[in-house]
Parts: sequence; C-alpha cells; structure tokens
Amino acid sequence: GRGAPRGLHGRAEAEPVMRRVLALAALLAASTGLAPAMAAPQEPYPALQLTTGADVWSIPYAALEQFINEGTFSDQRLMQLVIRSGWPEADLRVALAKPYSVDYLALSRFLNSKAGEAFLVQQSQAYKPLKASGKVGIEALRYAILEDAKSGTLSAMGILKQLPVPMAFNLSGPPIVRCSSLPCDKPEQCRSVLSWWIFLPACLQAAAMNG
Repeated sequence: GRGAPRGLHGRAEAEPVMRRVLALAALLAASTGLAPAMAAPQEPYPALQLTTGADVWSIPYAALEQFINEGTFSDQRLMQLVIRSGWPEADLRVALAKPYSVDYLALSRFLNSKAGEAFLVQQSQAYKPLKASGKVGIEALRYAILEDAKSGTLSAMGILKQLPVPMAFNLSGPPIVRCSSLPCDKPEQCRSVLSWWIFLPACLQAAAMNG
C-alpha cells in the first residue's frame, strides 16, 4: 500500500481532511441546547430507562453489564425485557456488547444528511428525553452515536454510555420499531426494546458504509 504522504503533496492531501475534522468538531459543539450537558461520561453511566405514563423505571448500567458478563440478573425489569425480547439470552449478551467497526467521517456525514436526520427522527419516536422536547432527543442521540464512534467502533452499550441527557423508551407511546427490515422469527424481535437497541449500531454501520 501507499506510505504516509510526504512534503508539500502530503500537506495538500491532509489539509482538506483537517478542514473536515474541524468543521465536524464545530458542528458537534454547536448542537442546540446540549452544550452544557455534553461532558465526558462519568460513573454512574446513564441507565436504560422506561416510561409508562407518569411512571419511570431505571435499569442501572451496572445491571446491564452484569447480565452481559455473567448472565445473571440484579434487576427484575431487565429480566422482563430479556424475556419479552424474542431473543435467546446468550444472543442478547453478545449483541449488547458487540462492537461494529465504523468510519467516523462517513458516519458523521450520514447523520448530518437529510437521510440521517430522517433516520434519527424515526428512531427517536419511542426513545425520547425525559425532561425535554423538540429536537433535543434527535441531537442527543446523534451526539451519543458520534461520541461512541470516535473509537472507530459502535456498540449498543457504548451509545447508551455517551447519552448527554436522560432518555427513555415510552412503552405507552408509539410502537417501538427497530431500524432493520430483516425478517423476524418472532413478533417481539421486530418491536421489543432490546431488539431496537441491539440493531441500532448495526444499522448505523450499514448506513455509514453505503452513504
């Protein structure tokens, strides 16, 4: 393969790349209404939250990690989500932590395009901020995805960890529809909370590759 560019030619090739990186950084910093909350995640990491009407349930990040690492439950609500997911426990444990390789610039271009905006709108229909409205949910989800992608990979757990505002699945609101159009062996595989979550990084990887 080609080595690293050298001399003036190398600098000329590098400058457009640097301009794109700086432009993306400025775009992320200017996300409406989120700048004060956008700090590096600290423990305890964001919980997986669910709402039904006025009730809110929080599944701690540590409980999710315990399920992934040990296959055991310290939270009854998580157990119910697993049972109702339509997937075997072993498959879920792998899928929740699975890293998907992504090109950060390609993913950023997609998420900031009209197609990416439509994707985020669709995915945030049932997954919204607890205490905000408007486009905050879309911007928060985009921010979390891009922050996780800085490492070169995406995962369901990584996206959750990077959320800048508390978000929750509204179980009494619009139907939860996963991003993938692949056929489902069981109805729950198409509309469960955990199915939505585990397919999100896979759909984003595909969108970045095809964008």
